[in-house]
Amino acid sequence: MNPVLDIRNLSVTLPRNERNVTILETFSLAIAPGQMLGLVGESGSGKTIAALAIMRLLPPGAKTQGEILLNGENLLQASAARMRAIRGQGAGMVFQNPLAALNPSRTVASQIGEAWRVHQGGGKTQARARALALLHEVGIPEPETRLDNYPHQLSGGMRQRVMIAMALACRPQLLIADEPATGLDPLISRQIMELIARLRRERNMAVLFVTHDLSVVQDYADMIHVLYAGRSAEWGAARDFFRHPRHPYSAALLGAVARLGQRRLQNIPGTLPEPESRPAGCRFAPRCAHAKEACHAAYPPADSHGATVAACLYPLPMAARPVAEAQAPSPKRTFPPLLHMQGITVRYAANRRWFGQGQAQPPALADVTLSLGKGECLGVVGESGSGKSSFGRAVLQMLEYEGKMVLDGQDFHAQAGQERRDLRRKVQVVFQDPRESMNPRMSIGDIIAEPLRLAGKIKRDALRMRVQDLLGQVGLNPEMTSRFPGSVSGGQAQRIAIARALAASPSLIVLDEPTSALDVSTQAMLLNLLKDLALRHAFSYILISHDFAVVSYMADRIAVLNAGRIVELNETALLISSPQNAYTASLIGAAACSVNFCYTDTFESRALR
Repeated sequence: MNPVLDIRNLSVTLPRNERNVTILETFSLAIAPGQMLGLVGESGSGKTIAALAIMRLLPPGAKTQGEILLNGENLLQASAARMRAIRGQGAGMVFQNPLAALNPSRTVASQIGEAWRVHQGGGKTQARARALALLHEVGIPEPETRLDNYPHQLSGGMRQRVMIAMALACRPQLLIADEPATGLDPLISRQIMELIARLRRERNMAVLFVTHDLSVVQDYADMIHVLYAGRSAEWGAARDFFRHPRHPYSAALLGAVARLGQRRLQNIPGTLPEPESRPAGCRFAPRCAHAKEACHAAYPPADSHGATVAACLYPLPMAARPVAEAQAPSPKRTFPPLLHMQGITVRYAANRRWFGQGQAQPPALADVTLSLGKGECLGVVGESGSGKSSFGRAVLQMLEYEGKMVLDGQDFHAQAGQERRDLRRKVQVVFQDPRESMNPRMSIGDIIAEPLRLAGKIKRDALRMRVQDLLGQVGLNPEMTSRFPGSVSGGQAQRIAIARALAASPSLIVLDEPTSALDVSTQAMLLNLLKDLALRHAFSYILISHDFAVVSYMADRIAVLNAGRIVELNETALLISSPQNAYTASLIGAAACSVNFCYTDTFESRALR
């Protein structure tokens, strides 16, 4: 069977700092009709560049070599007009952030209809009918009422379904899905992936699935291709890969995935090399615990003697690896009281109408009562719209609420002026996207020092030493103080955000989805760092996330929110082993499906801990 997509020795070079840098090198893969291939790797490995190269959407100045064959036609030799025809009819693409990809000033019907009319012709009535049929096909409830909605009126899951409908409008033979479920809660993410899987079976469509979520690849992909620093590390059948990873990097990635009941995640030492300074030999060798002298000499040839192909001189043995058993729960700990919430209710203003009464809205948070101890981590989980963000903002005193909230014996509502500001300073936050919370014109040193300056007078030398100490605590080079947020990676930016939160010597840190957009290796590093810092400084966490596995790894107790109410609150081990609420059980079931790897442990991954 001829492949739908056949990439042969593709190399991509981009201009950077007045020089050309090779981002992707000698990259090859093939996808057959009806087949899904998962393209995985850390951020910066070249996954998205490969996807954009297929669609000829690379930034200006990019240079490509090799071949990209779509049904035998070399896309790198196609004219601009021909590529416009191919995009939509031959290949469709679903982007990671649908809100950014959709036009906010146009309705759903007009955007889907435009994609169909550009390639198929026809009038507005036919285009609207086609849009309605596609909304039915992608499973949007009551699609007739959604045709004239704007993107901001849809939930994240619905927006992603609209993006899929646009990509499939002209029945392409290849669908490229770039992180289509990242940032969505597990239940919605699972629905999106089930939708893509169903459509590719019904249409016999090839799918290139770009992701850093290995669990999704295991559940849905037929084939897998692992990229590291712009080069292929391992590729082959997904089932064989998860049973017997052969490249040390593959084993390290699998070891970094959070699983229910896991005690410690496996860190991958070091960082991904920058494109300008990649080593001549195996690019993973500087981070590999078992690299030998020969690994540093030249990039290793592909070894095809196992179930998968690995670019490694010393691939892992094919010995059977049993499924990991959950470790015994930690002994029960007692925590002195820190935060008490009594009857906390959050209401947002009713929607105003031009005529008549506004429509009353149900409370975003309803009668929440709980306590948090010093040194304790409380996990808060639930679907989008469950009230998680309102919960965090109420704790941070960022919105009005009804009820009573006491921190260290002091009621927030009873404080005023400087006393209230001092009390609020004891609660700090780490946001999901650290760059959005940083001033891009401020240096990293000034960003971390800002809470110290606001807290009171501090001498310049002492301030500089304190900032350098904080950078050291989060595992960053103190010399980074003069750099700016735009010059660091996502993982480094999140570490800087943690250092800034620590600067105020808080009693409590609210973590709002701190790892949802990070690859598994960076996520493991940050979660281990947060655990270590909590033990060192004895402060408390509230971890807000839709990732049940991440929450179970960090939290001593878990509160499950649904429709603004706590439906279950219990110690982590007890809640996972015997949930008392059906909604909790459904969240745990989705998380269990996402992390139930066949792979567990090897001598290589143990050495990388």
